[in-house]
Amino acid sequence: MRERSGRSGRASAIALVTGAALVASGLLAPAALADTEDGAPILLPEQGSYLHGDAAVAAEPVAAGDSVTALRLDGEDLTADVTTGAATLLFDVGTNSIEARFGNSVVVNGNVIGLTERDYVDERVALPVPNDYLTEGTNTVEFVTGSTPSSCGDNFDDFDISNLDIEFLDGTADGSVNEYAYLMGDGSCGSNTSRLPEVTLTFEFDGMPGATTGLATTLDTTALTDGTHTLEAITVAGVSTSHSVVVNNGDPGAPTIIPEDGALLNGPQTFLAAPTDAADPVAELTLDDVPLPTVPTLGADTSAFVLTVGSNSIEARYGNSVVVNGLPILLGDHVSETVRVDVPNSYLLAGENVIEVVTGTFVTSCGANRDDFVVSDLSLEVSQGTAVGQDIAASYNMGDGDCGSSTTKPREISLTFVVDAETSGLRADVDTATLTDGEHTLTAVTASGATSRRTISTDNTGPALTGSSPADGAEIGSPVPLAVELDDLSGVLGEPTLTLDGAEVAPGTSVGPGLTAGEHVIGVTAEDVLGNVSTHEITFVALGVPSVPADLSPADGAVVTTDTVDLSAVVAEPDGGDVTATFNRAGADGATVAYQGESETVPTTLDIEGAEEVPVDALNLGDGMTLDSPSGAAVVYQRFDIATATDLNGSTISWQGTLDPQRLASLYVWDVPTGAWVLVDSARGVFDAVTALSAPVAAGHLDAGLVHVLVTGTDPFADDIEPGDPAGFADRDDYDFSLAHFTDTQYLSEGAVEQESEQERAVWEQAYTDVTQWIADNADERGIAYAAHTGDIIENYTQNNDDPAYVANARAEYEVSSAAQRILDDAGIPNGVLAGNHDNGTGTDDGPGALFNDYYGPERYEALSGTWAGAAYGAPWREGDNQNHYDLFTAGGLDFVAVYLSYGVTNEEAAWANEILAQYSDRNAILLAHDYLRPSVNPDGRDAGFSSRDGALLYNRVVTVNPNVFLVLGGHEHGVGTNVRTDVGADGNGVVEMLADYQFYEVTAERAGLVDIGGYDPQQGLRFGASFFRLLQFDVDRSEMIVDTYSPWLDDFGATEFDTDARYNGLEDNMVLPVDLSSRATSFATDGVALFTPTSEVIGTDTVPSGTAATATWTDLEPNQTYAWFVVTTSAAGGVTLSDTRVFTTEFEAPGEIVPVPREALVPGNRGAVDLPPSARAGTSLTVTVGAEYAGTEVGTFLYSTPLGDATGLGTTVVAADGTVTITLPADARARARLALLAADEVILGWDDLTVIPTRG
Repeated sequence: MRERSGRSGRASAIALVTGAALVASGLLAPAALADTEDGAPILLPEQGSYLHGDAAVAAEPVAAGDSVTALRLDGEDLTADVTTGAATLLFDVGTNSIEARFGNSVVVNGNVIGLTERDYVDERVALPVPNDYLTEGTNTVEFVTGSTPSSCGDNFDDFDISNLDIEFLDGTADGSVNEYAYLMGDGSCGSNTSRLPEVTLTFEFDGMPGATTGLATTLDTTALTDGTHTLEAITVAGVSTSHSVVVNNGDPGAPTIIPEDGALLNGPQTFLAAPTDAADPVAELTLDDVPLPTVPTLGADTSAFVLTVGSNSIEARYGNSVVVNGLPILLGDHVSETVRVDVPNSYLLAGENVIEVVTGTFVTSCGANRDDFVVSDLSLEVSQGTAVGQDIAASYNMGDGDCGSSTTKPREISLTFVVDAETSGLRADVDTATLTDGEHTLTAVTASGATSRRTISTDNTGPALTGSSPADGAEIGSPVPLAVELDDLSGVLGEPTLTLDGAEVAPGTSVGPGLTAGEHVIGVTAEDVLGNVSTHEITFVALGVPSVPADLSPADGAVVTTDTVDLSAVVAEPDGGDVTATFNRAGADGATVAYQGESETVPTTLDIEGAEEVPVDALNLGDGMTLDSPSGAAVVYQRFDIATATDLNGSTISWQGTLDPQRLASLYVWDVPTGAWVLVDSARGVFDAVTALSAPVAAGHLDAGLVHVLVTGTDPFADDIEPGDPAGFADRDDYDFSLAHFTDTQYLSEGAVEQESEQERAVWEQAYTDVTQWIADNADERGIAYAAHTGDIIENYTQNNDDPAYVANARAEYEVSSAAQRILDDAGIPNGVLAGNHDNGTGTDDGPGALFNDYYGPERYEALSGTWAGAAYGAPWREGDNQNHYDLFTAGGLDFVAVYLSYGVTNEEAAWANEILAQYSDRNAILLAHDYLRPSVNPDGRDAGFSSRDGALLYNRVVTVNPNVFLVLGGHEHGVGTNVRTDVGADGNGVVEMLADYQFYEVTAERAGLVDIGGYDPQQGLRFGASFFRLLQFDVDRSEMIVDTYSPWLDDFGATEFDTDARYNGLEDNMVLPVDLSSRATSFATDGVALFTPTSEVIGTDTVPSGTAATATWTDLEPNQTYAWFVVTTSAAGGVTLSDTRVFTTEFEAPGEIVPVPREALVPGNRGAVDLPPSARAGTSLTVTVGAEYAGTEVGTFLYSTPLGDATGLGTTVVAADGTVTITLPADARARARLALLAADEVILGWDDLTVIPTRG
């Protein structure tokens, strides 16, 4: 039987002692903390719970079809009832929150579930729904908005919900007939008719909810012995969960004690004991059998603090409270009502009682804001006796206005009530800091002797230091990484603060280098989850550990062009004495086998499916040759096997290669014990330079004499490219083509219609037409291939209203916008437009008869399509309705599809978009929507959230399912937002999302030229922000998009200064972003990979003053080889530090072989200054003068016989300092000959004739 043992956590101030704390106390065995088992049922009470009285015990299944069949206590079956569990209703709530005070509800098949326990805002809600409410087949779920009285009348709550789903254990729920998002409410008392007061959704269930069942029972713990017991739940499949619990029951009639069993306490605490029967009062309250100083309380039963709340409500989300004699009671949502707050009598004293009402704090748009409300008629109604208020006002207007705008309203009030009543309980106020940390027993005894006990734990000290590196008292002569081990009953909060001799340092810092010989101190400051802080000191002695050698030369990866190199390193030791530097050679092992390929993800196996074996000839570092990886859109990799005879002690793996700076190279080593690739180093590419990765390896990486290495190239799709010139467009040579994007020109269209004079109207219209005219005029120069407008072309058509004047005004605005857009049409610029909420009656005016189609219908673009170069109008989503449509165009050698979705996207419209994107899956796709992102709250405009109406729908149902979507452009909400998303959808593609809506940005009347024309104050702000557009400039080869923001009307780059909310810093309008075009690919080239291991081969030793360069000369280097070296530095005190291993390669011609030249090459012109005796006897030696200028040169001597024959080599020698060489003539040499002296590569130093006298006899 498989078992699962549960674990539970702790709260921060008063917590149940569970898990490790119980193990520490000896109540539970360590085995009780084992990891959970898959498929094991959920069992309550949780592991380590304390039980008394009647305790609910329940087990729920987690695997369909595997019902819980048994609940056991200490191995014996419990009688239990079958339970059917709960499903989960999931939905997203936008920034417009569901407020508990409105009384909203969800009705499931007629069963009401109130949304009244808390507020829901900007979150995904998981609402439990009893399976008994659900059925197989069709289920209905209604969202019903609640209402509260307001100044305008009954006002319904306004909130946005989306992405609704139901999950249950025994099947799946299909809610595809439902829309993705719903805007609930009524605006302000009915002002917004597009919102819904209620909505009904339908879900089809393909299984029976609750078919897999659990068990539940009520356990009478008074029938059990006090102490540890084991609860167990077992399923049909035999999977079990077991929890150890502690039973602690007092005597019959024993008093209740606060805090509960298992509480973890610190600081001042209040202990309360109340009798179950006032006739048997609590006589004594002790801690660890020591009586506590106590005061009597009213003890048993409950009283009420009564107050009336006005129309300005008390909201639960603020955390308002009533504090009775220092003990807080949280308030819920209350408005226009009399509230009775239950007060346990154990909180109340005979005599004077202080009750405070404290306003809570909630973070709002203005900052930390106190709740504002009015309370009146405050009184205390005691269950027995009397309570008289002392000088209590009739009402109190409490709060702080808006984040402190009101300085006169009280944040809290303190009221005094004098109580005359009998007492039966006891209260003790104890500073637990005076107690030892750990377990304590709190005991209460009544007058009749009924006793109850509670086990509590106290923790008033910070985390204990249980270990460190270096250890306290250690003597270190070489660098050690800084590490500390801490332990605490309540848990360690975050990371400790570490200092070294007073200066803050990070964990992992190398301790030793740079420390003077002598004593040093590491300081440790740590905090636990209860807020206790501890400090510790670790004292150790350093032996003057030298600093890590610096400025090593030659640099890593350098090329040496001679057979000798000077090595150097700046060495230092903290006491300023001499430092001995020993330069050592490191052994190098290269790859013996190599594989490469492309994978959808980073490989996880040693033998990679699809890997192709490739030659290793080019894998020597610095040999000028590279092994080029494949080029691909996913993960490209190379795998190497390196054979070594070492044990990897001190070994380092090193890879060098090249890749694009926008790509990431990662180095992995195969870990044999775990059978997994372990990431050991990674780095982005370096522009026009080598990228180097290295890491130490250990014995666990050795696989039968092999080290397996994996290098991957991936595309991080990183948003960290340096922006260009904020005051100009990109250089035309730096990109292939561009797109123009503008949006929300509604105020320009409105101003061109509604301003008083023709001159004023002309200014507003020009701000719009200047955009389209600039695009037309600069299309050729700036390579503009396409232009897109993402809606809210006009301002005043938010309702589908038949009023003739209303429609006539909207048509007038449409005429202005249409004329402005026609400038693009007439210039032959491919372009598209969609409808925003101000263009289509907030999504209600659709179909062929929509007003939008009178001006931007399919026939307009069908006629234009033939005039477009490299582009074509695709089609409307429905005949005659161009609010959703698509275009095709080609630019920069790539094909594109632009899909437009107007405001108020439905499931049907999203499905149409998916059909188009699938049909053109081979094209790079741009999604254009009116409503997608909400403005970023960050100064650089990054990390924008989705808008609540269409944004999340479009992302989840369109963007994530179409891997060809690389760019989303939108408007609607006023501001800027940019997201660079990676790993979107199943294919993990990259998507750039941009909101660029400047409609609320203001230009002064003076700059707009409207002071004299319209009589405006010069500094009055006017909403001309939509005169800005964006030019998106694409570099196809680098797959990058250069974003510039410009207003032709203002002739100004960057709209930041015109944002009246001053939200951004300029980076939001000037960017270079990665784009996941079909041309985007990853590849890298490996120059070399090697395993370096330190050796004892000493190149040289140099002792120098601290802070200077030590040197050693490495001679007799072979040509075209890779060499590795490192430096060991030693101080006079004995401290030792090693440098990293450095690598260089040699690149020079090997000395040429000295070979004879043809006889005919010896001519008078190269006879030289060779001086020979006229004759010499065969077999004897003679001295030949070559010339002092050739001293040290290796030469070969050759004897050419007469008549002409082959040259006889007499050997090689080195020219002496005096310019002579000594040679020996062959014993069989005869007659006349010619003696030539040659250097390498057939260089003739000189020659002379010689008569050889044969040897006698």
